[in-house]
Formats: sequence, C-alpha cells, structure tokens
Amino acid sequence: MRLILSSPHPRNSAYSTEDGQVLYKVDKPRKLRNEIATVRKAVNTVNGVWEGDFSFKKGATSPLLDVEPQEKNELDKDGERRSMNSQDGLFNNSDTEDDASGQSTSKEPAAEGHFAFYAQVEYHTFASSRFRYNSLDVSVSDYFRKEGWSWYGRGRVFKACDGEEYRWDLRAGHLEMIKNDGSKKRVVKFREYRPSLGPLMKRRPASLEVDDSCIPILDEIVMTFIYCEKLRKERERQSRNAAASGGG
Repeated sequence: MRLILSSPHPRNSAYSTEDGQVLYKVDKPRKLRNEIATVRKAVNTVNGVWEGDFSFKKGATSPLLDVEPQEKNELDKDGERRSMNSQDGLFNNSDTEDDASGQSTSKEPAAEGHFAFYAQVEYHTFASSRFRYNSLDVSVSDYFRKEGWSWYGRGRVFKACDGEEYRWDLRAGHLEMIKNDGSKKRVVKFREYRPSLGPLMKRRPASLEVDDSCIPILDEIVMTFIYCEKLRKERERQSRNAAASGGG
C-alpha cells in the first residue's frame, strides 16, 4: 500500500491512496505556543451518524477526495553527520511548513464531515512531547522504548494494537519502520518529496510505503510517523549546523 502526501510536509498534508482516496488529514497551525499536529481519519457516515472507520478499496474512486496535491518548496538536503542527542521532545519552534486550512485545538474536535478526530501530537521544546489518542494522553517517553541505533540516534519501539512490536529507525535520508523481531523486516518507508529537476528527474510526491500486513495498524503508523519524521528532521538540522560550525 502506498499513501501519497498532498504536500512535502507530513504534518500539513492529506494522505491518499494511489486511487485517490483520502484516508487521513494532518494539520499543524504555526501560530500556537506549543506545536500541535492533529490527525483526522476518514469515517463512514449515514445521515451524519458515524458508522465506523472508512475502508479503502483498490480501484475505487473516493467521494472523500477534496484535496489536490500541490507542489511546495524542496525539503532540506540530507544531513552528513550523526547527531548524538538522544532526548525526545526537544524541538525547534521555528518551522518552514505551510499552514493547512482549518485550526487545531488541544481538545478533541467533534467529527467534521467525513473526517473525525483520531489523534494529536503535541511537540514540546523543554519537556517530553505527547500523544493524545483513544481518550489517552501519553508522553512519547512512555509510549516508545529506545532500542538499536541508526544514523540519527536510537530507534523508537512501540507495541501496536495487533500485539506486535515495531521500531522506527531514524536513517540518513529517510525514515523507515521495521518489525522488532528476529526478522527485522522493513514494513514502512517514507520517501521525501523530490522536485522536478529537468527531463532526467521527474517530480516525486512525498509518500509512505506500507506493507499490506500493517494495514490494520495504519492509524498508529500515521500518528507515530509524524512524530518520528519531525524528530529525524530535527536531528538532521542539528547535524548540518554542527558540521557548519566545525568547518569554521
């Protein structure tokens, strides 16, 4: 399964299948004291009554498609040095992400149209960031366990609703999620937006490539992804700054 993002920025995007079905909308307004990204998911409604989660079907045309992909500015280039900072939740408040329409609040919104609140990720600069989902309010330090190493620090392990453990690895150039078992099978990979660079390199939208075995935990993948990709990009920025300072 491939989820295509409507912008280069995971925290301000609609997430659609290749058939055009919008399954998630994520927005993070810039003008908030604490940065909060809100995740809404597609749901079935009958006469305004929630009838359960929306189920995507291959080859179907979605009535939920109301966001057209737009080209944004190119993302930052890959970092070249490893960041040794292993703390969670320490984020720079300045951000180049474009605002999405709508507003987020710290309280769970009611269902809106065909999309209902699923989760919020609240980013803190001097304290642990937090996940709010399923009526829970959990710090990321409690939600994740640190294990293994990748280019930008230790992996983030969580136990999903299917009872299995998964690990996000903060790699140079991309983020990926593996099964945290003996197989270490890669089940999710994020591909960043790439602008058109002439006839030899076509534009590529940002996308999440998800193994079909992980579709039942897609909600948790999206929520944890937007946190871990922000963490990876912050480590990448720190690494670039450190390299620039070291170069005199």
